[in-house]
Formats: sequence, structure tokens, C-alpha cells
Amino acid sequence: MMSLIPTQRLDRKISIQHKTTHKNEYYEWVTDWETKATVWCSVKQQYFKDYKESLGTVLEDTTNFIIRYEQQIHIDNSMRVVYNGVNYDIIQVLEGSFQRDFTTLVCKRVNK
Repeated sequence: MMSLIPTQRLDRKISIQHKTTHKNEYYEWVTDWETKATVWCSVKQQYFKDYKESLGTVLEDTTNFIIRYEQQIHIDNSMRVVYNGVNYDIIQVLEGSFQRDFTTLVCKRVNK
């Protein structure tokens, strides 16, 4: 079982974005990402042991972003996280982590 996260450890900011479609100045439909919320979080990178265990699985090279449970928006895996200018696809949303105080976003870095 993971230890509880003190709220003062929510010391990093992330943006949560969703995909939107709109017309550009040439009246063409384009798809873009729009920021829905900017929230404080705690970032948990994989330890080497966890990395070895997840090698070759969907959880390989994932990062966990732990945010407050109560949010202004509903978060799902069609959205993405932007942290330090890097995009992360949301693989899984674990709501109510740590006695329903936090939500864990299991994310994978987008490779370009």
C-alpha cells in the first residue's frame, strides 16, 4: 500500500487538456488541444524496479500525477496532461486514491 500524500507535496503544476475541433481562418476543420484546468499535483516517476516489472507492458515508461480528488472538471483518458512542456497521454484515471483524498492520473509520455 502506498503511503499517504501530504497536501504540501502537491508542489508541481500541470495542465489538463482535451481535444477540440473548430474552424480556422480558412474555414477548414482543425483539431486542437484546449486547456480545461491547471492544477497542483505530486509527480511520481517509476523507480527502476517498477520500470523492470512494467517493461513491455502498457505501463512501461509511465508517470503518475497525483491531484486532489475534487476537481472542477471530469477527467477521463481521452484527455492529456502537459507537464514542463511535455505532453502525456492519460492511460488510466484512478479516482479516490488514498482514502478518496486524491486522484491518480497514470500517464505515458507522448513520443514524437
